[in-house]
Amino acid sequence: MGKEALYGRLSNLGDIRSRLNSIPEDLKAKMGTVTFPDDETLAFTAPGVGEMKFRIAERNASDSVKFLADTGVVPIYVSLDLTAEGEDVTLLTASIEAEIPAMLRPLIGGKLQEAADKFGEMFGQLNA
Repeated sequence: MGKEALYGRLSNLGDIRSRLNSIPEDLKAKMGTVTFPDDETLAFTAPGVGEMKFRIAERNASDSVKFLADTGVVPIYVSLDLTAEGEDVTLLTASIEAEIPAMLRPLIGGKLQEAADKFGEMFGQLNA
């Protein structure tokens, strides 16, 4: 899929929500529980972390979409960055930003990375 088309899908969660029912059951099982409370927010369950809700916090025209999970303790940002690899091929990279206090890093740092990985994987499956 081209970069502009993929950006259009990622920046409009209503479009992704409408496509969720057309995804094969085996892919849905891999994704786990995914819900879209509104067109700006998605929620999913991450292993060891529980339910996380992310809302779109920033859109950078056709380059990235940044999501924010305000957990009350540490704000967590997940960026989905798009890089054109060809006319119809786009690389989707998920990265996570969180200022975790040093004493909590060993406890939750790995779990947050798992959540970011799941986030990127979920969007890859929804936009395949």
